[in-house]
Amino acid sequence: MMSLGKSHKMFLKKGLAVIAMALVFEAAFSPSLTSGRFFSEWEPVAGEPSRASSHYVLDVLRENRTGLGSLEELKLAEVILMESLAHKIDPLFVLALIETESTFNNWSRSFRGAVGLMQIQPATGEELAGKLNVDWKGEQTLFDPYTNVKMGVHYFSTLKRRYKDLNITLAAYNTGPGRIDTWIKEGAAPEDGYALKVLENYRKFKERAEFY
Repeated sequence: MMSLGKSHKMFLKKGLAVIAMALVFEAAFSPSLTSGRFFSEWEPVAGEPSRASSHYVLDVLRENRTGLGSLEELKLAEVILMESLAHKIDPLFVLALIETESTFNNWSRSFRGAVGLMQIQPATGEELAGKLNVDWKGEQTLFDPYTNVKMGVHYFSTLKRRYKDLNITLAAYNTGPGRIDTWIKEGAAPEDGYALKVLENYRKFKERAEFY
């Protein structure tokens, strides 16, 4: 019998870890086991929370030009599920944020200087690194896909608790809370174009997930 090579054993081990995390996620957020929704009273799309399988998340990553290797994409799928579980956010919503921000390109950089999968500004990244006990090595830290997702999901979750409104939370993620606070103080409403784009991507991922 042919023995598995070291790389194949590592791949199998990571694959099993992703599947295990998906089962934990489903158990934690199954409608039959919990009374709340991923976004409490402001669930972005009506209906029960989606059940994202590890295979689905990984397929989404692999069909896009992430700029990452196959094992890196496998680990990234695991991180997306883990961070979603930790912050009680639908992983499909995290996928929608990533698609809107970077179209899944890990090496993406905006004209405003935002970096990586979830397009985090270096100044914001440095602040988040201190809170999350991440070794900050400048903006190159944000090109680490796992760190970027960890920071991005944490940041969104923090804004969600702060504003308790989906459109405002997404506007703050897109333009920064400082600008949003100014608009609120002046009685102005943030533009909803960005929020609508994220929600449309989220709807698309949820509909497709029904077939998995």
